[in-house]
Amino acid sequence: MGTGVPPSHKVLTQVASSEGVSPTDLEPPLHDVVDPDALDRLVESCGCAASDRVVTIEFPYRGYMVRVDSTGAVDLTVGDQLPDSTGDSTEESHGD
Repeated sequence: MGTGVPPSHKVLTQVASSEGVSPTDLEPPLHDVVDPDALDRLVESCGCAASDRVVTIEFPYRGYMVRVDSTGAVDLTVGDQLPDSTGDSTEESHGD
């Protein structure tokens, strides 16, 4: 699965680096948004599976849309149209 660095650690270091702070200074902590151990286990289990299957996990964190794929790669997208990390739904905008 790549470098051996857990995806949850990559998320923290990339967000912290992007913001110019220490990973320990990030609020809310990652574990308030997603279970880091479960994320790492999921990516590990998918990375060992058939190579034609790509799994992507996405979640909002600190104004970023975090995307982790089954190779362990982490991508951050910054934007104003990101879902609220409080879990508020935006589905009402789909009505006629």
